[in-house]
Amino acid sequence: MKQSKQIVKRIADLAMLVLLPLLMAEILTGQEIHEWLGMGMVVLFAVHHILNAGWWKSFFKGNYTPSRMLSVMLDLLLLLDMAALAVSGIMMSDFIFGFLSIRGGMMIARQLHLFASYWGIILMPAHLGMHMDMLMGAGRRLFRISEKNAGRTWMLRAAAAGISIYGVYGFFAQRIPDYLFLRTHFVLFDETKPAVVYFAETVSIMVLFAALAHYLNKWLPKTGYGPERKKAKGTVWKLAAFAVPALVCLLVTASLNRPMSNIPWQAEPSEPSAGLTETESGGTITESEVPVGQTALVEDGFVLIQGGSFTMGSPQDEPWRSEDEVLHTVTVSDFYISPYEVTQNDYEAVMGVNPSSFSGENLPVENVTWLDAAGYCNALSEQAGLTPVYTIDGANVTWDRSADGYRLPTEAEWEYACRAGTTTPFNTETSISPEESNYYGHYPYEIEDNYFSQGNLTTGPGEYRQTTVEVDSFSPNGWGLYNMHGNVSEWVWDYYGEYVVGEASDPTGPETGTRRVYRGGAWNDFAKNMRSAYRATLPEDQGSFNIGIRLVRNAVNGTGSVTTSGAETQTAGDGSILIAFFSWGGNTRGVAEEIQAQTGADLFEIELVNPYSTDYNTVLDQAQHDQNIQARPELSNHVENFEQYDTILLGYPNWWASIPMPVASFLEEYDFAGKTIIPFCSHGGGRFGQSLTAITKLAPDAVMGEPLSIHYSGGSSLPEDVEAWLKLNNIENP
Repeated sequence: MKQSKQIVKRIADLAMLVLLPLLMAEILTGQEIHEWLGMGMVVLFAVHHILNAGWWKSFFKGNYTPSRMLSVMLDLLLLLDMAALAVSGIMMSDFIFGFLSIRGGMMIARQLHLFASYWGIILMPAHLGMHMDMLMGAGRRLFRISEKNAGRTWMLRAAAAGISIYGVYGFFAQRIPDYLFLRTHFVLFDETKPAVVYFAETVSIMVLFAALAHYLNKWLPKTGYGPERKKAKGTVWKLAAFAVPALVCLLVTASLNRPMSNIPWQAEPSEPSAGLTETESGGTITESEVPVGQTALVEDGFVLIQGGSFTMGSPQDEPWRSEDEVLHTVTVSDFYISPYEVTQNDYEAVMGVNPSSFSGENLPVENVTWLDAAGYCNALSEQAGLTPVYTIDGANVTWDRSADGYRLPTEAEWEYACRAGTTTPFNTETSISPEESNYYGHYPYEIEDNYFSQGNLTTGPGEYRQTTVEVDSFSPNGWGLYNMHGNVSEWVWDYYGEYVVGEASDPTGPETGTRRVYRGGAWNDFAKNMRSAYRATLPEDQGSFNIGIRLVRNAVNGTGSVTTSGAETQTAGDGSILIAFFSWGGNTRGVAEEIQAQTGADLFEIELVNPYSTDYNTVLDQAQHDQNIQARPELSNHVENFEQYDTILLGYPNWWASIPMPVASFLEEYDFAGKTIIPFCSHGGGRFGQSLTAITKLAPDAVMGEPLSIHYSGGSSLPEDVEAWLKLNNIENP
């Protein structure tokens, strides 16, 4: 009986070892097979513990030496790890446990599953390594190895050493550290790598950690330290054995619902190439070669850009282009532009305040409105003895084109300067990498179409810094301008509207509008929203933690003036409030229900005739496909008497740095003229992405309230965060 029990235990343990690398290759097996394999692992793990019931009985007995402490600590961590995998797997199940219809917490479940999976590939082999002597004894009997044929022993040791060394390579080749410490939100699988190579790497990683645990266990003492010290030492190690897993569990629980900590970073600044080159179609020129009619020189370090003609917008085949990027020919005159974004130090020295969300003298100023930016231009002009450019009279802003003061670039000037003679999506002429720009580095260009395939990307995922960096970071573009892509977006002069058809010379955009344009993308944007042609919008009296300023001034005397006027929009009256939301994983629904609890407002969930899949991997593909083609999924329910609502609190998850397309269907179904939209967005680290731009483009006649971003489900601070947000938008509790 005892021998049969031992055989069953060995079979169960061996089966779990075989299942582990298979479970790590979900992309190869598919979701359904992955779930069944996972179910098998849970069953085997349960059998393992049932057959090892004696271990539980002796849990608190005997002396705890360092060796036993390590063994118990690994056992407890592995037990917690397997429990986390089982619970999160059941929550996300679309096949075996799909009948449970679990709603809510899907993002946390997925994050926990990813985290526990990669720690499992360390903990399970390490657990095996602690019992390696017993296994090696069985191996010696199996292969008939004795002291007389020690050569076989050394051959096996050499093989284990070689596999372990390969395991070190595999550990970094598969980017295991990123997954162990939640530096990335998804698993990248190189489809160009043969499956046999992937499994060889995975197995070698397992051998590596089994060997490390084995030799660490051999080094640690397994006995006491004398009659008097034995008990004391045992108590210390016993406390450590139980305290460490408990502490790890608390830290993991606390970290899963928080953004990753900011990662300070600054590249060595490169020498700018400003004023050193000249091209036929445009570029920088030296001050000794300035054209006739140039305004007086100012010692401000600005780059002189030689005007010319270029093709503005994006071609039809540019991935992730928008319909408002119609190609057209534009000619711009010479102008000066700052090589850097305006710093917090520069802004505060002139305006006396620093509104920025991040703090640092040489970081770009952000959280400034378009009106703040225009005011800064005038104040800096006066300080420098130049003629202010703008006259601001309520909703009317007049630009004196003959003034020599500082101003915002036009949209055409900005794109011309950003491109620096290139026609590719980015001025780097290649898919821009996180080492070349500060953006949401987990999501490089075209990741949406290659979410699980690193091999198909020209630029792989990299660092997401979650903060701005100093304005002289990275290398400049071909004309000496830093951070035209990423870091912070930059306000331009123009109101948002369709481009003028045909050729245009020094265009200034529509004379009226409800939204101003900002360009360039920021630290929290996906690469697709940093393209040279991408256009983002926001009301001119709203700022954001990712929008800053870059200044220009005339190089050639202009003539006349341009007056723009903000289209009138009515703020919300005393009518009803509607909470409309779309939720897939349940996080947004939880936020919406908290808002309803505090306001008593009507609640409306945006639902589809054909709902998205409940499988996370499938819905990723569906969501990116719908966004790429700008689909408008059919809604299964509709708001009755929509006209009675003055304020719509609009909730959604951040999907691919924008709104889910069902929200677009909702926005296009109703007339939002004169109404106030106040967004709230659940996210995994990118905050709003470009979702606010998407909303303003779809509902241009609505007033935009102050938005709220919630990390996943919001955690314990959600009630306070919602209360503060409602108060900010002058929505009182009943």
